[in-house]
Amino acid sequence: MVSSAKSFFDGGILIHLKLLLVAASWGLAWVAGREIATSLPEAIAAWYRYAITVPLLFIWLYAKERKDRGKIVPLFVPQGEMFWKITWVAFFSTFLYQLLFMYGISRTAAGDASVIITFNPAFTALIAIPLLNRRISPTLISGLIIGLIGVIIVTGWSPNDDIPLRTRLVGDFLIMCAAASWAVSTNLIKGILEDEKSQDAPSPLAIVTWSSFFGLILLTPLASFDFIAHGSDSIPDNTSWLWIFYLAAISTVLAYAWFADGVHEIGATAAATYVYLVPFFGILSGWLILEESVGWSLFLGLALILIGVKVSQEASNEYENSESTKV
Repeated sequence: MVSSAKSFFDGGILIHLKLLLVAASWGLAWVAGREIATSLPEAIAAWYRYAITVPLLFIWLYAKERKDRGKIVPLFVPQGEMFWKITWVAFFSTFLYQLLFMYGISRTAAGDASVIITFNPAFTALIAIPLLNRRISPTLISGLIIGLIGVIIVTGWSPNDDIPLRTRLVGDFLIMCAAASWAVSTNLIKGILEDEKSQDAPSPLAIVTWSSFFGLILLTPLASFDFIAHGSDSIPDNTSWLWIFYLAAISTVLAYAWFADGVHEIGATAAATYVYLVPFFGILSGWLILEESVGWSLFLGLALILIGVKVSQEASNEYENSESTKV
């Protein structure tokens, strides 16, 4: 009997090259975020990004649904209870995450932030306990503690001491909060996908597209306040526009599309391994472009965070596997 499981090396060299470029683009996004957040008010910087992202996502959503169904179909529009579910996703994944991301990256080094955000999957496992009724276990707690020690090392002994410690501590804390916010949205999306089994259930792309749209609406009042308060200083220069376009079109839309291709071709587990390369690209791009410092604390902290994430995910997967065997 031939196994239908996908090997890591399935899919050909092109799909692996695309996933490598996805990891590189997400690493470079931390440099882009710092360049934008230090030159523009934070809320309007996030708004500019999603003002470009949202139309591109809708174009992609329409093209994908038409291709999958082979005919012109009405675009999915969230209504009723689904509207509120996706609005909550929008609040955590776009509105709150983007504000925390911009305010955080303006106060800490891009390389440091790219390492700290790696803790996100451990947060996802932790937050699944109340949101998805997952079970807490000693293994999960151990993973969280190991990962937090890594975060403390990165924050307390960062080689980027040209940024004042107090400022860097605030920035790193906001990045941690951003990771927690993203983890909440991840679990909310899991909840929607697990609850909605019908043929009319929204696809993951539809959820991302509409949550981005609703998030843009939520960001608009704060962005308007920034524009009124800062005037011409809230208008990007040519360099900032390039970085904004990069964040919106390349590291968000194109990277998401290529990552989805990777999941389809080689499976979610194999594709997800490339995500662990993101902090290396974040550190490298911060060093090359922003002339940030690189030191032992970044790599030791990253190693501990990855170990903590691995332990936390295994504890979460063990619970999900045990639940799936129940009748």
